[in-house]
Order: sequence, then structure tokens, then C-alpha cells
Amino acid sequence: MRLILSGLSVFLLLLSACSSAEERSEAGGGETEDAETLGSYDIDPESGEVRASHTDAAGVTTTMRAGKEVSPDLPEPFRAYPDAEIVSTTRVDQRDGVFVALDFTTSDQREQVVSYYREQALEAGIASEVEITGENATTLGGENRDRGISFTLNVSREANRTRAQLSVASGFE
Repeated sequence: MRLILSGLSVFLLLLSACSSAEERSEAGGGETEDAETLGSYDIDPESGEVRASHTDAAGVTTTMRAGKEVSPDLPEPFRAYPDAEIVSTTRVDQRDGVFVALDFTTSDQREQVVSYYREQALEAGIASEVEITGENATTLGGENRDRGISFTLNVSREANRTRAQLSVASGFE
């Protein structure tokens, strides 16, 4: 969840400076009708899904979706954990780059989840640069600069559930 909140925080900071032309006009900003909107965000009242977009001065558009119903499509070769309960997915797209953060639970043991993602990291040419294992938690992380892909994984065991946060970024410089 910390990864998702961290990703959301960065994106929302980008959007905090943005408002619609209508909002600026209502606030007495003196904007003209043909003023270009730089960003937007909304929250679906039924699902709670957050959707946001931001276009920077260079015309590069970044979009973000976050929520339980957002598809957990990860950059190859990473895949969602089999039979996991996805708590939340955050997806950020910018040009050819994609960042996906999954928060999920499973009844499988922590070591099974770690092994599953260690294999996928190796398949992506990523040797774990960070590996910290404690009594109840494991953190993995690394990147393959040549392929432009990185990942982090935090896994903990709470009672009879394993909780994990996975983030994968691909195509960002």
C-alpha cells in the first residue's frame, strides 16, 4: 500500500497545479474559452476508481488509474500472482512507459510469493540488487537498465494471509 500511496502522491502533486478552465474562470482567473486544459482527475462514486491525466508544457500526456477494478496488466514478463485477491491496482502511462503497482493478498506463504517474482525478475534480466529478509517481511528490488525495466516487491505475512505490494516500471528513461 505504501508503494501505491507513494505513486499516487507523486502523480497527484503533478495534478495539484492543474484545474479545468471552468474552475479557473469561476475563480476569476480571466481565462479565455479556448484555454487548454492541462490536467484533470475524477473519482468514480460507485467504484472509487481514481482517474487522472496531465499534459506537460512539451505536450507529453501522463495518465493514471487506480482502484480495485483496474486491470492488473503488468509489463512483460511480470504477471499477477495466481489466485491472488487484488486489493488495488495503480497504473501510470506516459508515452511508451508504464508503471503498475499491485497491492494483493494470498493464502500462499511469503516464500512462495518471493520465489514467484524472483523468477520473473530473472526472466526480465533483473538480478535482485536489494534483498532484505526479516522475521515477517521480505523486500526485493532491482532493474535492467538495458531493457528499461525495474521492480520492487514487499511481502509480509499477517495471520494466515500474505500481503504483497509489487511495482514494475518499464519504458521510462
